[in-house]
Amino acid sequence: MILQHAFADYPDVSLRYSVSGRGGRSLVLIHELAGTLESFDRVVPLLEADFRILRADQRGAGLSEKVRAPFGLDELVDDAHRLLQTAGLAPPYYVAGIASGAAIAAALALRHPGEVAALALCAPSLGTNPDRHHYLLERSELAKRAGMRAIADRVFEKTYPKHDRGDPEVHAEHRARFLAIDPVCYAHANRMLADVVLEPSLRQIACPCLLLAGRHDEMRPPDQVKRYADLFRHAELAVIDSGHIMVVQAPAAVAQAMRTFFLKQ
Repeated sequence: MILQHAFADYPDVSLRYSVSGRGGRSLVLIHELAGTLESFDRVVPLLEADFRILRADQRGAGLSEKVRAPFGLDELVDDAHRLLQTAGLAPPYYVAGIASGAAIAAALALRHPGEVAALALCAPSLGTNPDRHHYLLERSELAKRAGMRAIADRVFEKTYPKHDRGDPEVHAEHRARFLAIDPVCYAHANRMLADVVLEPSLRQIACPCLLLAGRHDEMRPPDQVKRYADLFRHAELAVIDSGHIMVVQAPAAVAQAMRTFFLKQ
């Protein structure tokens, strides 16, 4: 697939983004903590007939600016919203996020409720328990000190285990992108995720929500995703045959679930 990329140079950060598709609905896809806009490479072609699609590298990720100031969820939500305006996508927006990207998607719906028509949250990370908080901070410090290779095996053991790797070329490409991450920005993103506490606010989201769980996901197992679903006013839960990084590991199933859900809203 040939990608057409652009850059938005704001006063505080430069962000790379891509717009594609010929459909009449506006869709934004938000990648995971260790991802880039390429995380959705195998999902996007299956949705382009029905949606005009925006995806972007979050600040510090991919080819977006490698910032040195710490950032939080508010900054990432602001980035997503202004990119929608820069890219010329009109509301209402259909918003999908994977893992930490699901937190950004949910926060976007909370911040701009009149603009978001529906959400799809894949293996969502919407809050962090004390053990997980400690783990996120610990791995961010190790990455800063020793580089991404020092934590790669430990991370992939949970997010992309051997029994769930499928196509070896897809796995190799995903791992290569992980190793190319800027460790300082990765540490900022881990700290951002460690501070996310969205559970108390989820009932305020009025739009319909689809929560997707991976049957083999060791990071966010289906039981945990179901507990999240129970916190929303209007939520559906679907379990697909995948591990944690489902947009990479099971793109066809993810695209089908999103398309079916969004088009009926």
